[in-house]
Amino acid sequence: MKRCVPAAAYVQGSVRREPSRLRWCIVSLGIIGCERSGFPALCALGKEAPEIWDRIVAVFPVPCLGGVDEETILGILLRCDTLLLVGCPPASCRNEWGSVLAEKRVARVSRLLEEAEIPKRVLCVFANPNRLGELKARVVV
Repeated sequence: MKRCVPAAAYVQGSVRREPSRLRWCIVSLGIIGCERSGFPALCALGKEAPEIWDRIVAVFPVPCLGGVDEETILGILLRCDTLLLVGCPPASCRNEWGSVLAEKRVARVSRLLEEAEIPKRVLCVFANPNRLGELKARVVV
């Protein structure tokens, strides 16, 4: 099994290293997509429905969603209303546990936000360029 490296180590201009990158954003959607299937699925959806780019604040490609920790998720949520993590379906994750780890972290952050009564949302979606249904339902208005 490959070890998931923290996403902030890979994302150029990540929120951890450059928080001002998202400072100008008022509302909308931030997306973290795995480079293997989530990010290509997002690009395919953008070609099908170009209006989604009006709602998207920032897109961060990462090698694997398993490397995205709670601190990174909360850092991005400081600047947007909703954060969507788009990754490989669990059965086809190259790192075996990346999607499972991401789901657990999203659930943990969602619970924290709910307990603190903060009206922000974090969602985890599994998609690939050939299977856009769930991604389209979450992103397209």
